[in-house]
Amino acid sequence: MTSLLRRFWQDTRAAVAFEAVIIMPILAWGFLSSFIFFDAFRVYNSSIKATYAVADVLSRQTNTVTEDDIEGLLTVFKHLVRDSGASRMRVTQIMWNGTRYCVDWSYATDGESRLFHSSMAEIEDALPVMAVSERIVLVETFVPYDPAFDTGLTLLNFNNFTFTRPRYAGQVPFETPYNAACN
Repeated sequence: MTSLLRRFWQDTRAAVAFEAVIIMPILAWGFLSSFIFFDAFRVYNSSIKATYAVADVLSRQTNTVTEDDIEGLLTVFKHLVRDSGASRMRVTQIMWNGTRYCVDWSYATDGESRLFHSSMAEIEDALPVMAVSERIVLVETFVPYDPAFDTGLTLLNFNNFTFTRPRYAGQVPFETPYNAACN
């Protein structure tokens, strides 16, 4: 029995095959993990750039913006992000009245809630310092990312928040403004 164990221990003919059996699952997991990580980074990066593009398009508007225009911009956003349909967007025009931020109008797509005066406290810290009666257009996008393979990365939500001043006019007119008084 001892000689059989010694001979088994010294036999190295199948060492490479044995090492391959141990290492291949680890290499496959590492390859898939790096693919998922870089794909998530691609989606995050393209969602930021697409949000900036939508904000830039809206900031250049001088004609009245409609709900269909924003829905169309969401379609463009989804195309830029290569999304199959789960992305959402909220566009809001905000004014500083000298004492607080006020919502001129807000429109949200695909079940996202609009922004109202009462909900401004949640985002005030992220808004810029503005002159009295100045307006900004806030574009928020919400992109879910579900990894193609389960390598430890769970469902992620990329929430982007960008604002810009209207470029060619004092404000971006909307067809159905939010008419509640800002106190």
